[in-house]
Amino acid sequence: MVKAIVLINVIPEKTEKIFNNIKKFPEIKEAFLVYGEYDAVLVINTKTTHDVQEFVREIRKINGVVRTVTVIEMI
Repeated sequence: MVKAIVLINVIPEKTEKIFNNIKKFPEIKEAFLVYGEYDAVLVINTKTTHDVQEFVREIRKINGVVRTVTVIEMI
């Protein structure tokens, strides 16, 4: 199992709508709206690092997502 954290920047006017849509992804184990440099933090679990990459690609396709940063837990 691969655990990753995805940090997301979104267009401010779309924050809640995007966050509510993103939370529906089955890979997400925890999701938070936050203040600071990023707008949302996602904790995800996938089978492989390739699956993490595919998940992030899908997030980046969402209208209003400006930027993502992903970190993968090292075990």
